[in-house]
Amino acid sequence: MGVTNQAQDQNTVIRDMQRQIKDLRRATLSGAALSSGSIEVRSPTTGAVLVRAGEIPWGSGTVQGLSVYRTDGTVQAIFWDSDGADGYWAMFDEQGAIVMSSDTTSGSGLATPYLGTHPTPYSRVLNPPEATTSGAFGPLWRLHHRKQHPRIHVRVIVKTAADTTGEVQLAIGGSAISPVLAVPVSTNGYFDLYAPVPGLHLGIQNVDVEARRTAGTGSVQVEVVICQGVQS
Repeated sequence: MGVTNQAQDQNTVIRDMQRQIKDLRRATLSGAALSSGSIEVRSPTTGAVLVRAGEIPWGSGTVQGLSVYRTDGTVQAIFWDSDGADGYWAMFDEQGAIVMSSDTTSGSGLATPYLGTHPTPYSRVLNPPEATTSGAFGPLWRLHHRKQHPRIHVRVIVKTAADTTGEVQLAIGGSAISPVLAVPVSTNGYFDLYAPVPGLHLGIQNVDVEARRTAGTGSVQVEVVICQGVQS
């Protein structure tokens, strides 16, 4: 009757298990689909959940989406959708306050943050107070702009007399950074100036709104009504 080498059999089993573990470590989730449950990415040092995809907690229940966490467990961002809903996304600060989110009621644009508008006295719309009669470009307005976006958008009201034409542009230190916009005679209307903003992120640039008269005997009057950073 033969004798079974139990130690050898156990070593074979252990090696086979080690091989399977290595295969599992090498395996990927390519093509995987979840209809329930979730996948988690955890910190290799603390084990804290950093990302959860699939069923994620929201309110008193769960929704299908993606959530991103800090190592202390607080939520940084959440993206989710559910049957019959339009979806929602939000970003949170360290105290749990929503700093940016989508507007689910309208389905368009942002719910937060609230963005300000730019009031202008109507008398200045009809008769902008800053004016020039010079034939050379010169500053009528200075914008102290902190760079957050790659470009700046400035909307101005320009008024000219019946015999007067002019031009407006954006400049830094006397050098134009925007295209020149021509202003016809008998104008009292809106003009939009766009320009790339030089310098480092969060740096402050002094951007001038410049104007000049190109023909006629009247003045070129300018009022700034919007100044904002915009995307490329």
